[in-house]
Amino acid sequence: MNGEGCRLQVLVCTLGAEGIRRVCASSHPEVDGVRYLVSWQQPDGHVDVPEEIKKRNDFEVVVSATRGLSRNRNVALDAASTPLVLISDDDVGYTAEGLERVLKAFEDRPETDLITMQYESSDNPKKYVHGEVDLRCNPRGYYATSIEIAFRLWRLRGAGIRFDERFGIGAEFIAGEEQILIDDALRAGMRCRYVPGVICRHDGSTTSDRHFYDPAYIATKGAVISRLFRLSWPFRMLTHALRNAGGGKPISRMAYLRAWLGGVARLRHGTK
Repeated sequence: MNGEGCRLQVLVCTLGAEGIRRVCASSHPEVDGVRYLVSWQQPDGHVDVPEEIKKRNDFEVVVSATRGLSRNRNVALDAASTPLVLISDDDVGYTAEGLERVLKAFEDRPETDLITMQYESSDNPKKYVHGEVDLRCNPRGYYATSIEIAFRLWRLRGAGIRFDERFGIGAEFIAGEEQILIDDALRAGMRCRYVPGVICRHDGSTTSDRHFYDPAYIATKGAVISRLFRLSWPFRMLTHALRNAGGGKPISRMAYLRAWLGGVARLRHGTK
C-alpha cells in the first residue's frame, strides 16, 4: 500500500527498544485507506527498525531523541500527512472493523472535527454514555482516553493546537494531556463529539488506576483542573477532596488538598 488515497494515519508513540517490541507484538491489520505512523523516541542512542516493521509498506517510522509522551505525540502530529489521524500507543491492538468504524464516523459527520470513541479491555473500568454526545456538554463522569481520540488534522493545525508538553507520562505532570487537548479544541471552536463504538483493544490499568491516591497524581489533577476551569477550580477541588479523601481512604483530606494546591502552584509558576 502506498500513501496515495490514504485517509487515516494511526499515530503510534513509543520509547526505546522495549517499546518498539510492543509495537511489533500488537495487532495492526492492513486496511485500505489506513497507514501507521510510529513516532519512536530514542533518547539513549540509535536502535535499528525491526524487520517486522520494515517489511510493512503501510508503516512509516520517525525517530527523535526527545523524552515525554506529549512531546512524542507532537512529533507524530508534525509528521502526519493524512486528513484524519487517530491517537495510539505501542500496546494497542486493532481490527479492520474498528479502524473502518473510525473512517465511517467521520464520513457520516462531515461537520465534526474531533471524535472520541471507545476501547475494549479485560479490565477497563470506564463507563460509557449511551448515544452520541456533543463534548461541549460533557456528561458527568465521562472522560476520553487518548487512544479513543481521532480528528481532522487540518482543523487541529489550523487552530494551532498541540499537546501541552507539561502534561503526560514523562512530563512534569503525569497525566491529563488528552483532556487538555479536547478543551483547547473546544475553545478554538472545533466541533467535538463522542460517538459510541469500539475501535481498539488495550489491556492493563490506566495511569489513573495505578496512581489514584499518589500525591503526584493528585497534584497533576489539580494542575489539569485549574487549567480547564480557571474560575471554578477551587470549588471542584473541595468536591474532589470530600469525595476521594478522608473517611478511611488512603489519604487524608488535608494531604489531598496540599497535593492539589501544590500542582496548581507549580502550574502557575511555569512558563505557559
